[in-house]
Amino acid sequence: MLPETIETRAHTTQDGMLNLSVNVGVADADVAVTVRVRSVGPSGEVDANGWPKGFFEMVAGSMPELERAPQGQFEQRLPLE
Repeated sequence: MLPETIETRAHTTQDGMLNLSVNVGVADADVAVTVRVRSVGPSGEVDANGWPKGFFEMVAGSMPELERAPQGQFEQRLPLE
């Protein structure tokens, strides 16, 4: 097994505990584990729809080369009676 960095996000319990379950791909072996805890910001920083505040302002225009191809003409159908 080569040294590997695994990044994940988790939510703590009400009593401040963090429970981790990480698949490292090695069975029945001793491994060294380093845990670094960083805050990802207050949990209240979402809009009314649950999106992170400022999300759409950060991604709007991030793919300016993306254009919708011409859609062609619709077929003519018989009118409904």
